[in-house]
Amino acid sequence: YHSLNEDVLSALRVMVGDPPRLNAVRDRALALASAAEMGVYPAAEYSVLQTSISEMVTALNLACHESMDPPDAAPLVVACRVRTGRRGRPRVEIDPTFLQAALDLRGPTGIAPEIGVCSHTIRCAALRAGLVEPGAPVFQSHVNAAGAVERVHTSTTPQISLISDGELDQLIASAVEVFPQFGRRMLRGHLKSLGYHVPREHITGSYLRAYTASSTRFVLGIRVHNNNRSASVLQLLMDLIAEHGRPSRIRGDHGVENIERLWYDVTHGFGKKWQVFFLDLETNHRLNP
Repeated sequence: YHSLNEDVLSALRVMVGDPPRLNAVRDRALALASAAEMGVYPAAEYSVLQTSISEMVTALNLACHESMDPPDAAPLVVACRVRTGRRGRPRVEIDPTFLQAALDLRGPTGIAPEIGVCSHTIRCAALRAGLVEPGAPVFQSHVNAAGAVERVHTSTTPQISLISDGELDQLIASAVEVFPQFGRRMLRGHLKSLGYHVPREHITGSYLRAYTASSTRFVLGIRVHNNNRSASVLQLLMDLIAEHGRPSRIRGDHGVENIERLWYDVTHGFGKKWQVFFLDLETNHRLNP
């Protein structure tokens, strides 16, 4: 107990704002509390022990949300709401100097979450400050050769590149071969840097056609069953064929070794998060499974 007490005091002095290291000390305190339940102590001594450990855990939990270097000044105010006396919500005024510097680094969609407004508000503020040029009207009226007035739609998005599936598959395969960790968003940016504007759906389809290999660990299907029948696995395979097409080859054995890597991906992807979440509820919030 005295060793734990010294470690807790040291952690509260040098580990403030470091949740992983603080949680390790907290786990030791909880382990001591659990071990104390197996021993025989006088009632007064046991009460003091439990109270002390509870205070240790509380102090360690609070230290996770504190900072070793708290701010010494008020945060910079770059936006404020101005009431105009009209109906509706107050108008959001954004500092033009900040807005000009921010627009040099990212677009309205990236700035909006930092201020707590939508991207349209950022665009309107930039227009009022004269930082950007207004876009062309969405629809324009023109008089054709026959003398009739027709409306023409003006698109603000770049024209989709005319590229065949084979050419797109080659570009995707060459990019993934050099950068195997590229996702679909990175692939779209890579194609844009090459001068190709390709819809996201086409990139997804090409990615599945050109580079669905074992090295990508792309999980085609996962399903929970309450039995160990081969018919259940066969039905899952048929459903995958109906969705993704017939594979050129299938390799397997009579055991479960082929899915050991899959269990790691599933656990690393989302299983570990929920395991830690429920263990925390069980340890600190009296969850009784």
